[in-house]
Amino acid sequence: MLRLGFVGLGNMGEGMAQNLVRAGFPLTVRDLRAEPVARLTAAGARSANSNFELGRVSDVVSIAVFTDEQVRQTCLANGEDAGLIAGLSAGGIIAIHSTVQISLSRELTERAAERGVFILDAPMTGGGEVAAREGKLTFFVGGDAAAFERCKPAFAVMTQHLFHVGPLGSGAAAKIMSNFLAISNTIVVREALRLARDFGIAEERILDIVNTGGVGSSWVSNNWQRIRTQEENYTTGKAGMVAMASKDLYLAQALAAETRTRMPVLSFLIDHALPDLSANSLTS
Repeated sequence: MLRLGFVGLGNMGEGMAQNLVRAGFPLTVRDLRAEPVARLTAAGARSANSNFELGRVSDVVSIAVFTDEQVRQTCLANGEDAGLIAGLSAGGIIAIHSTVQISLSRELTERAAERGVFILDAPMTGGGEVAAREGKLTFFVGGDAAAFERCKPAFAVMTQHLFHVGPLGSGAAAKIMSNFLAISNTIVVREALRLARDFGIAEERILDIVNTGGVGSSWVSNNWQRIRTQEENYTTGKAGMVAMASKDLYLAQALAAETRTRMPVLSFLIDHALPDLSANSLTS
């Protein structure tokens, strides 16, 4: 059975890791916060004191941290910690579930290849921490097909939909596009509800009308309360959700620049919607 490692036990990562433990995989975890590590070890996982140590005892390591720099610091030498890539044996695999720049995945792949280690970009979507706890996420995976096949037993425990999109970077590109659609729709629903409220129609009433018989219904409008609850309970608060949305829009902007794709709606959202979000939240 695959020996698994998991770095990043936040809103998404803890539920994902708990599913791996319940499925019986040997799992070693790491997080800067003691509380989620304690919960995972109580459930049967082991803990590691460094990323290098975690790599030494793992065949496949999942990363679910927030920023590009956190992913880089996890994989490469950082102070006294030599990093995951140095710890993994040849044939080891790192699955990056974070939504990061494709250029970072390419950079890390070059470094990992020197040790015979594989990188998969395997970002996740599907409904936030509820889906993570229930094992109902969707993974978009890019990278070596044989490495993907090797990871499938572990991925299957965390997902209900699993796609190998293509070469390295394809998974991240698919996630960036998916997030652009979701965030754009969230902003539009938010503004529609604001307009209804200012006109005098209750939010619950307009959502019921739209979701029952309106052509403007969507996953976002149908799950608005779920999104609001996620925002209210987010580890870093509403500001954290806004920061995540901002990051995703800027990632889409970078991808559009690389592919020279004209995206006027994206440009408008970055120039005009983000300042409003920063002053408020995603759902109010």
